[in-house]
Amino acid sequence: MKNKLLIYFQLNIITFFVAIALIKILFNSSLIEPDYYACTQIKLMEFSIFENSFFLNYPISCDHNEYLLGFNNFNYIINNEHSYQQRPVYIFSVFFINNMLTPLYSLFNFNEFFSIIFSVIIVHVFILNAGLMMILELTDVKKISLKDKIFIVVINILHPMAKWGLFEPSNQMLTLLQLVFPIYMIKKNRNISFFWWGLLFLYNRTFLVSFLIYFIFKTLKDKKFTPRYFFEILLFFMPFSMYKIYFFINDINSFDTNTETYQQFTWIIDYFTGGNRKYGEYFCHRVPGFINCYLDRTIDLLIYLSIPFIISIFVLYINYRNESKLIKQLLISFSFFYIFWSLIGWYPLRFIYYSLGNLINFLVIYGYFKVNRNVLEKTFYSIPLIFYFLFLTMWNNPESNAFISTQVIYLSGALFVLYIYIRKKNNSNFIV
Repeated sequence: MKNKLLIYFQLNIITFFVAIALIKILFNSSLIEPDYYACTQIKLMEFSIFENSFFLNYPISCDHNEYLLGFNNFNYIINNEHSYQQRPVYIFSVFFINNMLTPLYSLFNFNEFFSIIFSVIIVHVFILNAGLMMILELTDVKKISLKDKIFIVVINILHPMAKWGLFEPSNQMLTLLQLVFPIYMIKKNRNISFFWWGLLFLYNRTFLVSFLIYFIFKTLKDKKFTPRYFFEILLFFMPFSMYKIYFFINDINSFDTNTETYQQFTWIIDYFTGGNRKYGEYFCHRVPGFINCYLDRTIDLLIYLSIPFIISIFVLYINYRNESKLIKQLLISFSFFYIFWSLIGWYPLRFIYYSLGNLINFLVIYGYFKVNRNVLEKTFYSIPLIFYFLFLTMWNNPESNAFISTQVIYLSGALFVLYIYIRKKNNSNFIV
């Protein structure tokens, strides 16, 4: 695949325009009745450009103002007990983009809300498409048409993590990249200093899992563990150590809302030491009960993504023989994340989505190129996915039998069966 930077740029442009269309379709039309069910509310917000003001329904999360403090003034998250003090690189990225584009915002006379939202979406789009570009490179596709770019962007942005998370300030767009990154680095023989991995850890600490997967893959590939690895591991932890040392030297209190408010992962220590534990509202702080909670939510996710899940199984079946090494690496990467999130102790559906949902998303995008041989097949492959994703409710929906209407499930399933018929009629083998 030639001109990778150009393709990445084009993907970002297409994604940005699809995102604008989604704001209209999701929040400002009668086609869909949006509901985040928890934390986020759809509010009528004022946007201004030049001398004109207009109002649009837009999702505002319960922690919007908390994020806004850091996006407007990065120093605030350092000098105060800010909920997202442990994500400094992410907060800084939005802060940097927002300040870099301030002259442009001033030229167009954007109001403050519009400026911040614009900057957040830019960062999310860049991250989302970084993961998408890595999937494209893993397919080894030689040529990608404009129609291909549009289809995969629409599928990628309509998958629920992007569809509902793209317009919020949290950095959920990173989860697909975290799953793909270690596989991409190994398969494409890319090498970056472990110091940069450490900076990604400060973007979101879940990158520790990505690093661990990459380190294991690299050790197995090299077939040896050299003393140099000890130095590289130290490099990984250097950015985090420097960040913490800064707090210590300047006598600033460090704050972690994930552990102090939600007891994420630390509940295990509290369980065995007799500390306080939380109950209800997705909390499951008991051993071995947390396993049952996690498995129950896993079943809910498979119901939530029923048609995409079936399509992903189809993709696995078609590609396993010739792509077994890549698929094994993908399943290993998924398994590490799946086990990791099982220990969080707080199980809204999105934490299962971070592993299993992104695995399904990887496979349906990968399958677009690997199981289809012409434009007709690609089109009929995409239609059931786009139709299903478009009408899928937000994952916080408390009623698993109301994730999506039965009619949409049946119609999406029928469209997939139609695709199978067309593929077979075109003499495409089921095993390639």
